[in-house]
Amino acid sequence: MPRIPRGEMAGGIYHIINRGNMRMQVFDDKEDYVYFLDLLEKASNRERVEVHAYCLMPNHFHLLLVPKEANSLSRLMQWVMTSYVRYYHKKNRTSGHIWQGRYKSFIVEKESYYLTLIRYIEANALRAKLVRRAENWEYGSLKEREQKHRSLLSETYIKLDDTWAEYANTPIREGELETIRNSVNRQAPLGQAQWQVETATKHGMLSTLNQRGRPRKEG
Repeated sequence: MPRIPRGEMAGGIYHIINRGNMRMQVFDDKEDYVYFLDLLEKASNRERVEVHAYCLMPNHFHLLLVPKEANSLSRLMQWVMTSYVRYYHKKNRTSGHIWQGRYKSFIVEKESYYLTLIRYIEANALRAKLVRRAENWEYGSLKEREQKHRSLLSETYIKLDDTWAEYANTPIREGELETIRNSVNRQAPLGQAQWQVETATKHGMLSTLNQRGRPRKEG
Protein backbone atom coordinates (compact mmCIF):
# COMPACT_ATOMS: atom_id res chain seq x y z
CA MET A 1 0.00 0.00 0.00
CA PRO A 2 1.51 3.40 -0.93
CA ARG A 3 2.30 5.81 1.87
CA ILE A 4 -0.21 8.61 2.40
CA PRO A 5 1.38 12.09 2.22
CA ARG A 6 1.61 13.75 5.64
CA GLY A 7 0.87 17.30 4.47
CA GLU A 8 3.18 18.80 7.11
CA MET A 9 3.38 22.59 7.24
CA ALA A 10 4.55 25.19 9.75
CA GLY A 11 1.66 26.39 11.90
CA GLY A 12 -0.54 23.37 11.19
CA ILE A 13 -2.25 21.51 14.03
CA TYR A 14 -1.48 17.77 14.01
CA HIS A 15 -3.00 14.82 15.83
CA ILE A 16 -0.19 12.27 16.19
CA ILE A 17 -0.64 8.59 17.06
CA ASN A 18 1.58 5.56 17.27
CA ARG A 19 1.13 2.10 18.78
CA GLY A 20 3.34 -0.69 19.98
CA ASN A 21 4.29 -3.32 17.41
CA MET A 22 1.51 -5.94 17.33
CA ARG A 23 -0.15 -3.71 19.95
CA MET A 24 2.52 -4.68 22.47
CA GLN A 25 2.85 -2.68 25.67
CA VAL A 26 5.55 -0.02 25.24
CA PHE A 27 5.25 1.75 28.60
CA ASP A 28 5.69 -0.75 31.43
CA ASP A 29 6.20 1.50 34.45
CA LYS A 30 6.49 5.11 35.61
CA GLU A 31 10.13 5.29 34.50
CA ASP A 32 9.11 4.54 30.90
CA TYR A 33 6.33 7.12 30.79
CA VAL A 34 8.50 9.82 32.34
CA TYR A 35 11.42 9.08 30.02
CA PHE A 36 9.20 9.46 26.94
CA LEU A 37 7.72 12.73 28.23
CA ASP A 38 11.21 14.06 28.97
CA LEU A 39 12.24 13.23 25.40
CA LEU A 40 9.17 15.02 24.09
CA GLU A 41 9.90 18.12 26.14
CA LYS A 42 13.54 18.28 25.01
CA ALA A 43 12.63 17.79 21.36
CA SER A 44 9.74 20.26 21.40
CA ASN A 45 12.02 22.98 22.77
CA ARG A 46 14.81 22.20 20.32
CA GLU A 47 12.63 21.89 17.23
CA ARG A 48 10.17 24.68 18.09
CA VAL A 49 7.12 22.41 18.14
CA GLU A 50 4.30 23.34 20.51
CA VAL A 51 2.59 20.63 22.57
CA HIS A 52 -1.14 21.35 22.96
CA ALA A 53 -2.27 18.00 24.38
CA TYR A 54 -0.88 14.53 25.09
CA CYS A 55 -1.84 11.18 26.56
CA LEU A 56 0.47 8.19 26.92
CA MET A 57 -1.31 4.85 27.24
CA PRO A 58 0.27 1.45 27.97
CA ASN A 59 0.47 0.44 24.28
CA HIS A 60 0.07 3.72 22.37
CA PHE A 61 0.16 7.51 22.58
CA HIS A 62 -1.77 10.53 21.33
CA LEU A 63 -0.21 13.97 20.82
CA LEU A 64 -1.55 17.30 19.54
CA LEU A 65 1.41 19.22 18.12
CA VAL A 66 1.96 22.49 16.26
CA PRO A 67 5.30 22.81 14.40
CA LYS A 68 6.58 26.36 14.02
CA GLU A 69 9.16 25.54 11.34
CA ALA A 70 9.07 23.44 8.17
CA ASN A 71 9.91 19.75 8.75
CA SER A 72 10.32 20.26 12.51
CA LEU A 73 7.46 17.88 13.33
CA SER A 74 9.01 14.96 11.45
CA ARG A 75 12.42 15.68 13.02
CA LEU A 76 10.88 15.72 16.50
CA MET A 77 8.97 12.49 16.02
CA GLN A 78 11.90 10.63 14.48
CA TRP A 79 14.22 11.63 17.33
CA VAL A 80 11.72 10.91 20.12
CA MET A 81 10.71 7.51 18.77
CA THR A 82 14.22 6.27 17.96
CA SER A 83 15.60 7.59 21.26
CA TYR A 84 12.87 5.76 23.15
CA VAL A 85 13.61 2.53 21.26
CA ARG A 86 17.27 2.71 22.30
CA TYR A 87 16.27 3.35 25.91
CA TYR A 88 13.70 0.53 25.88
CA HIS A 89 16.09 -2.08 24.47
CA LYS A 90 18.89 -1.08 26.83
CA LYS A 91 16.58 -1.30 29.84
CA ASN A 92 14.94 -4.59 28.85
CA ARG A 93 17.89 -6.23 27.04
CA THR A 94 15.77 -6.75 23.94
CA SER A 95 16.00 -5.97 20.23
CA GLY A 96 13.73 -5.46 17.23
CA HIS A 97 10.79 -3.19 16.49
CA ILE A 98 8.72 -1.82 19.35
CA TRP A 99 6.57 0.60 17.28
CA GLN A 100 4.04 -0.66 14.73
CA GLY A 101 5.67 1.52 12.08
CA ARG A 102 5.96 5.18 11.27
CA TYR A 103 3.71 7.42 13.31
CA LYS A 104 0.37 8.60 11.91
CA SER A 105 -0.37 12.31 11.65
CA PHE A 106 -3.62 14.09 10.82
CA ILE A 107 -3.95 17.82 10.24
CA VAL A 108 -6.78 19.45 12.20
CA GLU A 109 -8.93 22.52 11.52
CA LYS A 110 -8.69 24.93 14.45
CA GLU A 111 -12.16 26.44 14.10
CA SER A 112 -14.08 23.16 14.12
CA TYR A 113 -12.20 20.34 15.87
CA TYR A 114 -9.31 21.80 17.87
CA LEU A 115 -11.08 21.81 21.25
CA THR A 116 -12.87 18.53 20.52
CA LEU A 117 -9.54 16.84 19.84
CA ILE A 118 -7.91 18.19 23.00
CA ARG A 119 -10.86 16.78 24.91
CA TYR A 120 -10.66 13.48 23.02
CA ILE A 121 -6.96 13.08 23.80
CA GLU A 122 -7.20 14.13 27.44
CA ALA A 123 -10.09 11.73 28.15
CA ASN A 124 -8.38 8.73 26.52
CA ALA A 125 -7.49 6.98 29.77
CA LEU A 126 -10.99 7.64 31.09
CA ARG A 127 -12.62 6.01 28.05
CA ALA A 128 -10.27 3.05 28.53
CA LYS A 129 -11.45 2.81 32.17
CA LEU A 130 -7.93 3.21 33.54
CA VAL A 131 -9.08 6.03 35.83
CA ARG A 132 -12.37 7.36 37.18
CA ARG A 133 -11.50 10.96 36.32
CA ALA A 134 -9.47 12.03 33.28
CA GLU A 135 -7.26 14.37 35.31
CA ASN A 136 -6.20 11.43 37.50
CA TRP A 137 -4.19 9.87 34.65
CA GLU A 138 -0.60 10.71 35.52
CA TYR A 139 0.64 10.72 31.93
CA GLY A 140 -1.93 12.98 30.28
CA SER A 141 -2.01 16.71 29.68
CA LEU A 142 -5.20 17.30 31.68
CA LYS A 143 -3.32 16.48 34.88
CA GLU A 144 -0.63 18.97 33.87
CA ARG A 145 -3.28 21.65 33.26
CA GLU A 146 -4.74 21.01 36.71
CA GLN A 147 -1.57 20.56 38.77
CA LYS A 148 1.16 22.36 36.77
CA HIS A 149 3.59 19.57 37.71
CA ARG A 150 5.18 19.55 34.24
CA SER A 151 6.09 22.25 31.71
CA LEU A 152 5.36 20.47 28.44
CA LEU A 153 2.23 22.35 27.36
CA SER A 154 2.08 25.50 25.27
CA GLU A 155 -0.73 28.01 25.61
CA THR A 156 -3.83 26.79 23.81
CA TYR A 157 -5.13 28.67 20.78
CA ILE A 158 -8.53 28.92 22.44
CA LYS A 159 -8.66 29.73 26.15
CA LEU A 160 -9.84 26.88 28.38
CA ASP A 161 -11.95 28.11 31.28
CA ASP A 162 -12.15 26.80 34.85
CA THR A 163 -14.79 24.24 33.90
CA TRP A 164 -12.56 22.51 31.31
CA ALA A 165 -11.74 19.48 33.48
CA GLU A 166 -15.42 18.84 34.10
CA TYR A 167 -16.13 19.21 30.39
CA ALA A 168 -13.30 16.81 29.50
CA ASN A 169 -14.86 14.21 31.79
CA THR A 170 -18.22 14.46 30.00
CA PRO A 171 -18.60 11.71 27.36
CA ILE A 172 -18.00 12.86 23.80
CA ARG A 173 -20.99 12.39 21.51
CA GLU A 174 -20.85 9.24 19.42
CA GLY A 175 -21.01 11.25 16.18
CA GLU A 176 -17.91 13.24 17.15
CA LEU A 177 -16.06 10.08 18.16
CA GLU A 178 -16.90 8.49 14.82
CA THR A 179 -15.63 11.55 12.94
CA ILE A 180 -12.32 11.47 14.82
CA ARG A 181 -11.93 7.73 14.33
CA ASN A 182 -12.65 8.13 10.62
CA SER A 183 -9.81 10.66 10.44
CA VAL A 184 -7.48 8.23 12.23
CA ASN A 185 -8.38 5.20 10.14
CA ARG A 186 -8.24 7.07 6.82
CA GLN A 187 -5.30 9.31 7.82
CA ALA A 188 -7.51 12.17 6.63
CA PRO A 189 -7.65 15.88 7.56
CA LEU A 190 -10.07 16.52 10.43
CA GLY A 191 -12.44 19.45 9.96
CA GLN A 192 -15.50 20.76 8.17
CA ALA A 193 -16.21 19.24 4.75
CA GLN A 194 -15.07 22.18 2.58
CA TRP A 195 -11.86 22.63 4.61
CA GLN A 196 -11.18 18.89 4.38
CA VAL A 197 -11.43 18.92 0.59
CA GLU A 198 -9.32 22.08 0.22
CA THR A 199 -6.63 20.75 2.58
CA ALA A 200 -6.59 17.27 1.04
CA THR A 201 -6.32 18.76 -2.44
CA LYS A 202 -3.46 21.06 -1.42
CA HIS A 203 -1.43 18.19 0.08
CA GLY A 204 -2.30 15.41 -2.37
CA MET A 205 -4.46 13.53 0.15
CA LEU A 206 -7.83 13.34 -1.63
CA SER A 207 -7.78 9.54 -1.50
CA THR A 208 -8.07 9.73 2.31
CA LEU A 209 -11.55 11.21 1.98
CA ASN A 210 -12.97 8.20 0.13
CA GLN A 211 -15.74 6.36 1.95
CA ARG A 212 -14.74 3.18 3.78
CA GLY A 213 -16.35 0.81 6.25
CA ARG A 214 -17.28 1.46 9.85
CA PRO A 215 -14.31 2.99 11.70
CA ARG A 216 -12.39 0.89 14.20
CA LYS A 217 -12.25 2.12 17.78
CA GLU A 218 -8.79 3.63 18.22
CA GLY A 219 -9.10 4.79 21.83
